[in-house]
Amino acid sequence: MSTQFSPVIAARPQGNGGSFSAKSLDLQLFGKSASPVVICDDFRVRGRPFGPHPHAGFSTITYVLEDSPGELRSRDSLGNDLVVGPGGIVWTEAGSGMMHEESSADPGRELHGLQIFVNLSSKRKFTEPRVLRLDRGGVPQWRSDAGDSVQVVVGGYDGVLSPLVPAESFTLLDVKLRRKVTFEVGNDHNALVYVLTGAVVIHSDGREQNVQAEHAVAFHGGGRVVVFPASHPAQFLLLSGPEIREPVLMHGPFIMNDLAQINAAFARFRAGKMGHLAPLGE
Repeated sequence: MSTQFSPVIAARPQGNGGSFSAKSLDLQLFGKSASPVVICDDFRVRGRPFGPHPHAGFSTITYVLEDSPGELRSRDSLGNDLVVGPGGIVWTEAGSGMMHEESSADPGRELHGLQIFVNLSSKRKFTEPRVLRLDRGGVPQWRSDAGDSVQVVVGGYDGVLSPLVPAESFTLLDVKLRRKVTFEVGNDHNALVYVLTGAVVIHSDGREQNVQAEHAVAFHGGGRVVVFPASHPAQFLLLSGPEIREPVLMHGPFIMNDLAQINAAFARFRAGKMGHLAPLGE
């Protein structure tokens, strides 16, 4: 099976332009090629614009980009109160449901990161929630003689493995491109490339896609190798995981397979079964 490319899409601004702003990818334009990723936002936040809130049925991931002036503070109803700096990640597997709150650790400094929602398959939607974290110093790196580098935040690359292992297979790579890197898309896997700076040209099976900064493309693999040759230095993120071929219904803070599961999640939340998390200062 040859690699199937989606259209290239631009990240669109959203937010209040003050304490919170984001460049958001409309992943519906990718169709099934986005799965298991449901949301991908390049965000900037100051202070604490969002109070404690619930999640269930998916994993919410915050990856702090290396240019972020501030650090991430992540609190949850499991008792975690974490601070993660640039290059670090907090991976929250909400499962059956939990409360959390994320903000800039220093309200006076801007936090710049990527917010990603990764769907969980039906067999994992009701597991016990858990939170994983990895600081920049714990993220392994692959380097080439030409100066290319890959931060292996989640998953693996060319024999380099991240110590952060989510419940379901996923790869998150932060790539600084100087000459060329390759990536093998697994059978029945999808991949999404979001370019932070510069531009990349993606080659596979005699086809190519040009992707500029703040644009993204998705592709479905068949074990083929995708090549990213660089005409100029660039930085991009690559997200990849197995396609979840199940119904997806997203309503508010919950991602489930059907309306009955959504209603049940709201009932668990109202009954306090997702735990409690007081706003900061209380």
